[in-house]
Amino acid sequence: METFAKIDAAVNFDIADEAVVDRLGGRVCCKECGQMFHLKFNPPKVSGKCDKCGGELYTRDDDKPESIKHRLEVYRESTAPLIDFYKNKGNLVDVDARPAPEAVLKEFETKFPKN
Repeated sequence: METFAKIDAAVNFDIADEAVVDRLGGRVCCKECGQMFHLKFNPPKVSGKCDKCGGELYTRDDDKPESIKHRLEVYRESTAPLIDFYKNKGNLVDVDARPAPEAVLKEFETKFPKN
């Protein structure tokens, strides 16, 4: 097998499926300008209206709970086996993705400091 890059680490953002559904399911998008909001973490100032252009906000099809659950199933079947692969190679780094996004980013930056 030909290798084109050395992988120093693989990151596993560890979070329960229910939390993924909650987080992705809270996203809304402006129909006019595409600006994204999150109803919990970054809500618009006026419910249902874009802060940037005043356009109507909507939930994209891929952010609806049934779509998210399907994406998680596909992930479990096709991508999740890589967790064991990298764990066995000794270069898997787990990051607890349950806290608020700012805390997750802080943990990531602690484990992968900028040079």
